[in-house]
Amino acid sequence: MECCRSTVCYINFDQMDINLETLRDKINNECDVMVVLKADGYGHGAPQMMKHFLKKGVTWFAVAAVNEAMQLRRTCKDGEILVLGYTPDRLLHYAAENNITQTIYSYEQAKILSDLGLNAKIQIKVDTGMNRLGFAVSAESADEVKKIFDLPSLQIEGVFSHMAQLDAEHDEQQYEKFEKFLALCKDRGVTFKRRHLCNGKSAIKYPHMRYEMCRAGSVITGFCLNVPGTDAIQPSMTVETEIVRIHTVPAGEGMGYDLLDPADHDRVIATLPFGYADGIPKALSNHVGWVVINGEKCEYTGNFCMDMCMCDVTHLKDVKVGDKVQVYGGEKGMNFFDLREKTGVGLSNLQILIHKRVPRIYIENGKEIYCDDALLGE
Repeated sequence: MECCRSTVCYINFDQMDINLETLRDKINNECDVMVVLKADGYGHGAPQMMKHFLKKGVTWFAVAAVNEAMQLRRTCKDGEILVLGYTPDRLLHYAAENNITQTIYSYEQAKILSDLGLNAKIQIKVDTGMNRLGFAVSAESADEVKKIFDLPSLQIEGVFSHMAQLDAEHDEQQYEKFEKFLALCKDRGVTFKRRHLCNGKSAIKYPHMRYEMCRAGSVITGFCLNVPGTDAIQPSMTVETEIVRIHTVPAGEGMGYDLLDPADHDRVIATLPFGYADGIPKALSNHVGWVVINGEKCEYTGNFCMDMCMCDVTHLKDVKVGDKVQVYGGEKGMNFFDLREKTGVGLSNLQILIHKRVPRIYIENGKEIYCDDALLGE
């Protein structure tokens, strides 16, 4: 498939489908899965993911901000979209006008939406311990939620909270706080048709916390650590490029900015057309990380540049310009766990880092189906 760059990020929907079905199987389809698409679907392309998962029976999607929700709504008229995070009061009308569900954590926000008279959709956010957004677990908060339920022109779609995921003990404490809040609301005649507390991993671990829905982000894109029976959940993103120059660097010469990594022997060096501006961490420079060329590991040499980097191919036979290079993924390539170990950057963060200027090629049923390239357009 034609792209305007040699460095390409492949997004494998077939693997995402395996991840989703593994999750559904592990939770015995006891609750709906809300697919989280914040940060452009963790770098995988939120509009493309929403269109794909609508075909797989997913009806609920979540983002962090209203501009992300608007992007999805322009792409897909179907499907429910929840804004999980903060929206300024002056922008709340965009949610109501575009069939987007807004997270609410104060009566004042709900009143703004109610006054629009558009039958706006909302969900109530509860703070069970992360101390970010949400109603406190208290009688006063339950009273305020009751006032929200009494407002006209609102559809209250559900209630939710986030777990800090420190350990099982703290998870259980947050669950108990959530239950207390639900009980306080019920005492006031307020019940919710959708409740959600868990992400995908927590929903697998804690059957009693599943409620009607769970939110799955990193599980869909390939991470579910230390949970038995989830080995099928694997990353769906790989990155590839090609060699654009091969030359000999004489003994004693360094390379790149600061002329790092001089050696006591001549070396054959390959130049690769990507750099830290493409989202490959600069911390991999100078023999920390590697790529795979012709089935062999080749270490980075010198400092990463913004748009290019170099690797040592002295040990390769018959290497040439145009040879394919596995940057992330593959049998011997750096996987995201290698990257986390080498850089200290979180797994999902590493996926999000891959810049939009790197074209995304989407794979479905084993075939390349679409290229999202900023230069080519749609």
